Amino acid sequence: MGDARFTLLERMGRAIGKTRPGVYLLRYVFTPFDKLTYRLTGGRRGLSPRRMKAALLTTTGRRSGKLVTTPVLVLPDGDGFIVVGSNYGRGRHPSWTYNMMANRNVALQMGESSKDYVARRLSEGEARSHWPDLVRMWPAWQTYREITDRKFRMFRLEPAGSDQRRGRANLPN
Repeated sequence: MGDARFTLLERMGRAIGKTRPGVYLLRYVFTPFDKLTYRLTGGRRGLSPRRMKAALLTTTGRRSGKLVTTPVLVLPDGDGFIVVGSNYGRGRHPSWTYNMMANRNVALQMGESSKDYVARRLSEGEARSHWPDLVRMWPAWQTYREITDRKFRMFRLEPAGSDQRRGRANLPN
């Protein structure tokens, strides 16, 4: 019957994310509608199940300098969060990862509150250690990884008031 820890809607979403047509549906239908719902309700509602930490990540466009907001899933990690630049397994990295590499200062809206963070790119070892928890949270990430040769960029969002260096990051592509 499935995993009793998850609602029927959650189990359906996880199953859809494990197929290539489902990935397309998530990318072009679910995500834009989720972002709109989140915005219209002031962060009180979104389409992602409550137990999955969904947020709106705002970065500064590396070329335009304009604020760019995208919905992301976040994995709590101490006082920060881990985010994955999967781009649904597409061949190129999501633009928000380029933006964070050019300007590490970001905002994360969860619910009605928004806080400032500083993005730090995870090392390969750190990314590997977080991967099992990330896939437990959203199994579709494993599907995304299987349909691309690209290594996903992963970041830790650290509270802006912490002792982290701010500004431009010298990170590899």
